[in-house]
Amino acid sequence: MSSSLKDGEVEELKSKADIQSIISNYVNLKRTGKSYTGLCPFHKEKTPSFSVDTVKQLYHCFGCGEGGDVISFIQKTENLDFLEAVEFLAKKAGHSLKYNFRGTGESSKIKNRLAELNGLAAKYFSFVLLNSSKGKPSLKYLEERGFSIKTIQEFGIGYSLDSWDNFSKFAAKRGFKTKEIIDTGLAIESRKANSRVYDRFRGRIMFPIEDLVGKNIGFGGRIIAGIARSGSQNAKYINTPETKLYSKGKNIYWLSRVKNNIVQDDEVLIVEGYTDVMAMAQNGVNNAVASLGTALTSDQIKLLGRFTKNIVLVFDSDKAGINASLKGIERLKEYNEQLDLYFDNNLNIKVAVLGKEYDPADFIFKIGKEKFLEKIKNAVSIIDFTIDVIAGRHEINNLAGKLKASDSLIRFISSLSSRIIQEECIKKVARKLNLKEDLLLEEMLKKQKEKSDRVDWSKSDSPGKGRSQNEGMVQLKKIEVEALKLIINGPEDKIDDFLELDFEYFRFEDTRKLFSILKNDISNAKNERKKINFPFKISSGELENEEVRKLYNYILFSEAHYKEEDIGLAGSEILNNLKKIYISGEIDIIRKKMMDIEKERNSADMSGNKEMDDQYDGLYQKLIKLEKDKMNLNIAG
Repeated sequence: MSSSLKDGEVEELKSKADIQSIISNYVNLKRTGKSYTGLCPFHKEKTPSFSVDTVKQLYHCFGCGEGGDVISFIQKTENLDFLEAVEFLAKKAGHSLKYNFRGTGESSKIKNRLAELNGLAAKYFSFVLLNSSKGKPSLKYLEERGFSIKTIQEFGIGYSLDSWDNFSKFAAKRGFKTKEIIDTGLAIESRKANSRVYDRFRGRIMFPIEDLVGKNIGFGGRIIAGIARSGSQNAKYINTPETKLYSKGKNIYWLSRVKNNIVQDDEVLIVEGYTDVMAMAQNGVNNAVASLGTALTSDQIKLLGRFTKNIVLVFDSDKAGINASLKGIERLKEYNEQLDLYFDNNLNIKVAVLGKEYDPADFIFKIGKEKFLEKIKNAVSIIDFTIDVIAGRHEINNLAGKLKASDSLIRFISSLSSRIIQEECIKKVARKLNLKEDLLLEEMLKKQKEKSDRVDWSKSDSPGKGRSQNEGMVQLKKIEVEALKLIINGPEDKIDDFLELDFEYFRFEDTRKLFSILKNDISNAKNERKKINFPFKISSGELENEEVRKLYNYILFSEAHYKEEDIGLAGSEILNNLKKIYISGEIDIIRKKMMDIEKERNSADMSGNKEMDDQYDGLYQKLIKLEKDKMNLNIAG
């Protein structure tokens, strides 16, 4: 989807958002003649040099030179891009923005309507928690955990009644349609009764989730043992599913509220739970966020990277949580274009482990803020932490355990992108295992050579037309294999998106043939209205090609890089990567053709040749379209 604001929208918004009123929320302004003055928020000063002109609706600092209109002020103070600043300002001013849409995108009216419904839900749940008798047990639980009423209200915490459709009926009475309630993820359509819906969240403490500009986009719901009676909802946490507004891999809990603190501190703390963030905030640690129950994704890392390059992952000593996070980090390295969490974009990722007895919330309440900050100060780099975790899985005091540990560590070090970092890691491992550096380095180089020489599913064979063979082809093939793995396992509502792909999106002979078989068989089953079971089974008669059969068997028996509930999110991510890689290749081909025409023009003095000019212009138009398509994928992805 591609969109832009309708003509005149920005000016209309600025007319409704008085600059003096907006800036007064950030700067203590005093009237001086026709203008207002105050201390500049963009640099330290003792004498006011910051001026706001209400006639021109502009601001300017005579000290540091910063200046502009109300939108540029919001961009600067809230660390937002232009469109985000416009939406942030529109929300404050109560103005509904109008967009121009190209393609098949949903209208802003629909999304605004869903955000409005989420906002209503947040108020409803909050009222139930704070004002009803049925909310008292959950309120008591929060207070016993150490949370003040002020914190509970600040975070908008609520409670969903332990009833099948209480909120759905409430929303319907407020004029919202059944489809809208379902589309927000707040309700689920019953399979037993046509047109009947029931509440997704029942008998749970509710945590509202906002996007970067502060719009309500979803919820996390936590069940408390002994309070709720809904037998069908045993999971401790239930989150809003992927919707038009909400994607847990692209949003970060509480970031909209603390992004400026993160910029000021030049550091962000990432904890696992919503209550952990609440506990941090209540105790004056105002740069903590949560990753919405998933290992960090590339989109979340890129989003945080706008505000700081210093990231601290905060763990208790729960090994399952630590291992899941490490697996998530490895998955990012392997499957996301041009993103290596360790070194790209100059990110400095550290890990702080609190101890097995406390999660972050309990630690800061019971042990105290000072001890917590001491743990953060002593956080170790993600590389050192990973080495310690891998080594800790083995008995390194005996020879057999030491050999197993060195093998695992060498495989990890081989995956790192920087040779300099690899050699530093070798030194650390040598010290930890009491082994010689040159032997470990030799073993690492040996394994890297074995990997490059190995002939299996991951070996680059015959890329499609226009693609050059290089070391990056192995990485591209992994993405294609992951796409096939997702198709075979059934990526929820993404299966049709995958089947719409052209065969050219798969550049390797075996992946392209397997995709062709899958596309044909699944499409035929859909057309014949047959039930499709996943993982999707292909009859042996269709797998005559040995390489295709090997690839199919590998996928069936390989472990997924994601949890079953995350298959839709993984599908979106891989689908986006496939499209970006394909479009990038087409862009390269067109640019080469344009360069060839330029060379021919210059060498033969063909300037003014209409046929050649038309050919060049046609290629240029295709290039512009592809660049726009790629940009839209980056926005959507």
